[in-house]
Amino acid sequence: MKGQDYFENTSSEKNLGFKLIIGLTAFMIFSILAIRLYSLSTLQVAPDPTLYAEPAWYNYTVIFLSAVALGMLYLTYQYKKNGVYGTILSLFIIILINPEFSLLRTLAPMFTLFIFVGYGLFEIIPKWKFFK
Repeated sequence: MKGQDYFENTSSEKNLGFKLIIGLTAFMIFSILAIRLYSLSTLQVAPDPTLYAEPAWYNYTVIFLSAVALGMLYLTYQYKKNGVYGTILSLFIIILINPEFSLLRTLAPMFTLFIFVGYGLFEIIPKWKFFK
């Protein structure tokens, strides 16, 4: 079984499906980033996490992790294995650090992770032998 190629007809060129999945994931990460930047600009943050407004550290952390996810997504587009792992890890950390369950805080990153893992791997797995 070792050395057997299950995807013999796969080429290293980036087809439309690969580009669409990367583009959709990037759009979702940009939307997470925009929501957090809007939240910071309207000062809906509180220094005390026991208050109902979200803490400032959460916004800064999500903005940083979203930027990391975008960088890793670019590496995925360039066929780098670290890009795939980094995108999944940064989106998963965004989900884990949520202080509470809400539509914008939890479901948007979960849906983005689902899009990348669920649909993206249909395009990534056949091309895995081209990743460095």
